[in-house]
Amino acid sequence: MRREGHIMEEIIEYHNMAEAFDTVLRGTKRKRSRQGRYLLEHREEVIAELTASLADGSFQLGGYYERDIEEYGKKRRLQILSMKDRIAVFAVMNVVDHHLQRRYIRTTGASIKRRGTHDLMKCIRTDIQSDQEGTLYAYKFDIRRFYDNVRQDFVMWCFRRVFKDEKLLTILGGFVTMLPDGISFGLRSSQGAGNLLLSIFLDHYLKDKYGVRHYYRYCDDGLVLGKTKAELWVIRDIIHGQMEMIDLEVKPNERVFPIEEGIDFLGYVIHPDYVGLRKRIKQKFARKMHEVKSRRRRRELIVSFYGMTKHADCNKLFNKLTGKKMKSFKELNVVYRPEDGEVYFPGPRVSVRDLVNVPITVYDCTFTAKTQYGAERCVVAVIVNGEKQKFITDSKEMKNILQQIKEIEDGFPFETTIKSESFDKGKFKYMFT
Repeated sequence: MRREGHIMEEIIEYHNMAEAFDTVLRGTKRKRSRQGRYLLEHREEVIAELTASLADGSFQLGGYYERDIEEYGKKRRLQILSMKDRIAVFAVMNVVDHHLQRRYIRTTGASIKRRGTHDLMKCIRTDIQSDQEGTLYAYKFDIRRFYDNVRQDFVMWCFRRVFKDEKLLTILGGFVTMLPDGISFGLRSSQGAGNLLLSIFLDHYLKDKYGVRHYYRYCDDGLVLGKTKAELWVIRDIIHGQMEMIDLEVKPNERVFPIEEGIDFLGYVIHPDYVGLRKRIKQKFARKMHEVKSRRRRRELIVSFYGMTKHADCNKLFNKLTGKKMKSFKELNVVYRPEDGEVYFPGPRVSVRDLVNVPITVYDCTFTAKTQYGAERCVVAVIVNGEKQKFITDSKEMKNILQQIKEIEDGFPFETTIKSESFDKGKFKYMFT
């Protein structure tokens, strides 16, 4: 693909800047903070100031503070910017990520809109089921301390390969070089930078040059499926060579194994015929449920755990650890019941004269509707060419026939055609035929 320009014009559009402001200031806690209150009081001034600094390429990140967090058993140091800086970073990356997304392969799923762990797992399961002979073995790898060890010059080389807007590249350079070495774990731009680096030096290299069919990547975790172990060891050497080219290293815990053992990937253990949860996740949830006493917090934990188990074959596990059976809305058999007892039918309201000589299906009716023309009107719910509609009538003949049909078991739905008949100097009456 050729390099893209005129990206800054998209970034500084008002709707993009306003979206960035509203996204960063989401949530009651942020709005009530000291920074949040100030930004909300000066919303338009802040947007105008950031727009101007981005437009002329003079925007620079201010200071940041660091906080240690633990994620998936790993201790990380998170860099946190001011909310004002985060608005600018979000505005830039909201547009940049949109342009980068079409350059990614389909089977990469970290920090990409409409993709994620569940989407990527669905791709893996589909490939295993559709190509059983070609997915007998798996090679799983992870890159050592990816964000800390990324070379900033390689990242900027990747950005320059995609974009030619010098103002944008200057701003992106400020994001990439915020730390002395590596890229920031907490900065919004680092996700796109990491994805682009591995997309160019690994994803497309494996797909385009070597034709690796079953390759999947989630951030710095990778998985390759193949027919034989020998095939996967060859791919393993290729991956090592590519990582050495950009001064990155694959962790020594990599392995090639038959998929019957279960592929521990994306928080799940994927088998050819079923999917389970990772052992550590089950243990952590059970421990928290035992420790937490607040009913509200326990409900939050249960809902979160259900969000994981519903994408796997874990109904018995969920019931065992929570003592609950999660029902779907359909299983509850609950319907809306208005306070006035009236029934409301979906679809647009049409005139009965528009339905004359048109084949229709009548599937329900009610006799107690109140309209501007009076009460006790009959609303008839019909299907016309597959679309749900309704009409209102006060015809005694129609109401009488519908009342009789309602008393017949399985009377609804029924097919009919409405005919019109003139009487008494140009008046019309309508009837079912």
